[in-house]
Amino acid sequence: MRWKEFLLIGVLLMFFSSILVIAESEVVVTPIKNEITTKEQASFSLKITNKEDETQRYSLYSLQSGQGWNVDPSPLKDKIIELKPGQSYTTKIIAAPLEDFAAGIYNIYVTIQSDLGETYSKSLKIYLSPEGPVNYLPTIKVTVDMDEKIDPRDPISIKLFLENKNPLNLTGMKIKIQSDMPEFVKEVDVDIPPLEKKTVEFTVIPNEIQQPKEYTLFFVFERAGEIVKVIEKNIEIISLLPEFKVKVSQERSFLKKFKTLVVSNEGNVRNTQFVKLPISFWESLFTTSSANIKSEETGRYLSWEVSLGPNESTNLNTTTNYRILLYLLIAALFIIGFYLYVQSPISINKTAVTTKSAESGALSEIKITLELKNRSKKPIKDVMITDLVPGIADVEKSLELGTLKPKEIKHANTGTKVIWSLAELDVGEHRLITYKVKAKLNILGTFSLPRAIVEFKKKGKTNKSYSNTFQISS
Repeated sequence: MRWKEFLLIGVLLMFFSSILVIAESEVVVTPIKNEITTKEQASFSLKITNKEDETQRYSLYSLQSGQGWNVDPSPLKDKIIELKPGQSYTTKIIAAPLEDFAAGIYNIYVTIQSDLGETYSKSLKIYLSPEGPVNYLPTIKVTVDMDEKIDPRDPISIKLFLENKNPLNLTGMKIKIQSDMPEFVKEVDVDIPPLEKKTVEFTVIPNEIQQPKEYTLFFVFERAGEIVKVIEKNIEIISLLPEFKVKVSQERSFLKKFKTLVVSNEGNVRNTQFVKLPISFWESLFTTSSANIKSEETGRYLSWEVSLGPNESTNLNTTTNYRILLYLLIAALFIIGFYLYVQSPISINKTAVTTKSAESGALSEIKITLELKNRSKKPIKDVMITDLVPGIADVEKSLELGTLKPKEIKHANTGTKVIWSLAELDVGEHRLITYKVKAKLNILGTFSLPRAIVEFKKKGKTNKSYSNTFQISS
């Protein structure tokens, strides 16, 4: 008996599955012309496919037909369409306004109903425009998205969010950006379908030295050669005050160094800054430039005060000349050589000491010493020494042991001359000549002794050397 139960269950399942599986028809509506005026007709393509296993009859009608609209298939005989299983058929639906409707979007519904109970409702979307030309563009909603503070060193993105509020298909529209700044002048063509939204983006690379101030951008919308909308946008180019760019180049020659600083203002306004170049103390002694030398905690610098306009540059020059050291060395060697060449080969030095003083402290007797030296590398012959004793004193004729005896003592208007003669003064030889003078009167204060003179012959010419003066006080 169990097999009968299974058979019954199988029959019941097949019965219910046949009830639940219902094949639906396929109905597709495609616009042919749905942008019309009140004097025109809209047309749509309607395709029906019968997916049932038996023939169906389809009825086409619109509940809005006669209610301001006339909706019929074309040809009219297609109000009833008979399709065999799997068969497809395409007809045209005509929708015409019966009244002067306002411009806008209208949804007209057409119903497709089969004799097997299938019912479909399809929307026919119609864009209705008025008869005469109407400017719909002012109803375009425009939103400008961009920075209002502009750094001219950075690229700028400008986005326009557009929304067509009208049923008119806006094709061939030009969007122009007009500005006093050439870099911002742009143009683009755009199409905006009825009641659609669109985003247009511009990229602008500004002039880095654009003058900082407020500017106005004009977004001009043109269609068919006519300006239909203008949007203004105020922006501001900000001031740029970067550090001056400094490029240093250097050239060298013999003991000389030249530096050139090319200073550039990459900002967009006139700017004044101090330009500094590190320099050592030693180098600063031999460097010439128009800069001032300043000492700071971080070191010594050459400092220039430079004023530059936008995109302007200037050259600063320095010259470090070590040749002056060479010139000074050469001059010193020349002077030393010249001095050695022209200096007297015999040096004479004069000193004096008090040997006797009066009770009052006045000078009474003075011992004078003359020191001679041959500084040359050759013996000098026929040397004559002359010393002058002022008239206020007399030469003492008694001589100390070992002292050279004067050749001659003679009186003159200014005093007494004491003369010694040497046959020869050998190389490097020293000679000391001493003598005493007695004051005719006691000398109070300072007693001045004039220069002594040495005469000798050199290369057949008579030359002279002079000693120092000497002052002795009581």
